[in-house]
Amino acid sequence: MGNSLDFLTTIAPFTPDSFFNDYWEKRPLVISGRSPNYYAELMTLVDVDTILYTLKPNWKELRLVEQGRYFMGNFMRPDGTPDIAVIYQAYIQGYSLNLLEVQERWSPLAVMVRDWETYLHHPISVNLYLTPPNSKAFNPHFDNHDVFILQIEGEKDWQVWQPTVELPGQEFTGNPFLSQDHLPPCIIKTRLKAGDLLYLPRGWVHAASTGERTSLHLTFAVLVYTWSDLLDGMLNGASDQNETFNRALPVGFMRDPAAQSAIQNDWDKIIKDLIQSSQLKAGIDQMGDRLIKQMKDPLPNRYFSNIEQLSQIHLKTIVKKTAGTFCRIIVQENEIVVNYPGNQLKLPKNWENALKDINANLQLIIQDFPGTNAEKLTFVRQMVGSGLLTIETEELTTPLGD
Repeated sequence: MGNSLDFLTTIAPFTPDSFFNDYWEKRPLVISGRSPNYYAELMTLVDVDTILYTLKPNWKELRLVEQGRYFMGNFMRPDGTPDIAVIYQAYIQGYSLNLLEVQERWSPLAVMVRDWETYLHHPISVNLYLTPPNSKAFNPHFDNHDVFILQIEGEKDWQVWQPTVELPGQEFTGNPFLSQDHLPPCIIKTRLKAGDLLYLPRGWVHAASTGERTSLHLTFAVLVYTWSDLLDGMLNGASDQNETFNRALPVGFMRDPAAQSAIQNDWDKIIKDLIQSSQLKAGIDQMGDRLIKQMKDPLPNRYFSNIEQLSQIHLKTIVKKTAGTFCRIIVQENEIVVNYPGNQLKLPKNWENALKDINANLQLIIQDFPGTNAEKLTFVRQMVGSGLLTIETEELTTPLGD
């Protein structure tokens, strides 16, 4: 398992410093002129047929839309599977296929999304858009998340207008669609071709349409964690340790000026307690656990094959952290806790350096781990069995002994 595509190759030739300093949350970016096959390992037009037929997305995941109007007919069978013949007819009539959360159904995307999440530390969701010629799915609108638009095949014309709402958050409840009469100044008109990329910070108004060619693109939505999320995590940590944060606000505080004055008098002390309780790390840790929980499961990576080989491993066997595994190592007083998608392990403290080497994605030889030979082999078998480690040695020779 693995892709040559990752976040860094997606934004190439821009470096992370130039992208995050000049564009991230600031302004759009168009990258063009790359090979038409730049994203071919992620998906092709032919793969859309496979996704519909084999993976059978349900009505919550598949939408048919044309100029903001959803297909009125029933394109799902009673058993919840898509009626592909009806979908084909809707497509011919000009409706775009919009498949949500496609990373949950397509392995190459799952791998790439996990790489992005591990690099950015923000959750990612991927939507697929297949638009027939001379059509468009949505009218001008903005999103409450940053988007990276990867043009997989065909072409699509994009217009981008200045934002009317600056960095709208996930809680934004206004209307994101704008009428032609209320559009801000247009700053970008571009045709994305296969291999191109368009980055849009949240809030930037955009719309797209096809010409004579079909368009297949993927939208990577970055559902950013914000300072507000960090403060929530800090407050949650503080409330677990300091009963002050769990006290009720004064009775009648919404209508009583005296109660509001009492809140104001206590406010400085509350904030001081929050700062002095050193909850910043606790807030960051809580968000790390939240990201791991959102990832849900380990990625598919030869797990059952690795289990089959466990009896053959020996001290010179090479192992490595399973690709796409984001994990947090928490050193406590008497043990080390390792959190990663789908699992939690508790280990003795003398494994701290070994776990840090594992988390650094190093290839490691079993004999270099601490402990007796038997302890090393037991540790690796436990790690492989839990999905944290994978066996890198292609051919396992006769064991050297336990």
